[in-house]
Amino acid sequence: MRLRQFNQAGVDAFSKFLTACRENPNERVPMELAESDQHTILISDEIFVEPREFSTRRDAADYFHRILSPLSPDAVRKDAGMWTWLSLFYFDQICPNPNGNRKVRNDYTYLFMPDQSRHFYRHLLFIAWQVKQIASEHNRLFLDSSLVTLDKLTTEVFKRLYLTRIPCVFELLDRLYWDRRTNRPAKGIVSPHKISAGDLMHRLPTRIRQLEKTYDLQSLNADQLLEILGNEFQQRAAESNPQMEFILE
Repeated sequence: MRLRQFNQAGVDAFSKFLTACRENPNERVPMELAESDQHTILISDEIFVEPREFSTRRDAADYFHRILSPLSPDAVRKDAGMWTWLSLFYFDQICPNPNGNRKVRNDYTYLFMPDQSRHFYRHLLFIAWQVKQIASEHNRLFLDSSLVTLDKLTTEVFKRLYLTRIPCVFELLDRLYWDRRTNRPAKGIVSPHKISAGDLMHRLPTRIRQLEKTYDLQSLNADQLLEILGNEFQQRAAESNPQMEFILE
């Protein structure tokens, strides 16, 4: 199917479906909206989307980067109608219906709201594309996870634009919070009820806010930023990767 975007009528119709589906999990997905001239606008004759299964957020990120590459990244980042249309097209992927028990989450999970600072990063398909767009290399913390829900780790980083705008931050995050011993994100780094040394949810944002008053964080590489973050973060990096213990000396 050629890539399209919802107009306002399409967004409204999809929103009504989400409401109905919360009341009746077996509500039929209105796929006819995807090609309706009353509800959509064609984006390109040359970009096609196809039914696919995404095992992880990385699968979705790779796919959308490939098919959307002819478009301007800035246009992709702002296109509410396109990402909302893609939510309908891949609805069974992002909102599966196991045993007739589909669980529809908040609207912003499926309706893309690029101008809403509290909601734009919560769109399940957009955030997959966005992670790979701004973190093309150091992204395993965010992409090697399920597409169906937005994990707390991704939320805590992408809701803070001042973090994502630091060029070296994703390499730093990988060093700090990817546990090389378990090949998984480190435990206890996004606990809402417990503050631990060098954690992601509490200590890192606080320390970055302190440092940006004195340093030009945009100009630093990951080694330099880790050095000025201080001992608690150097210790965190050493625990995640024992090969980095020399930093503490």
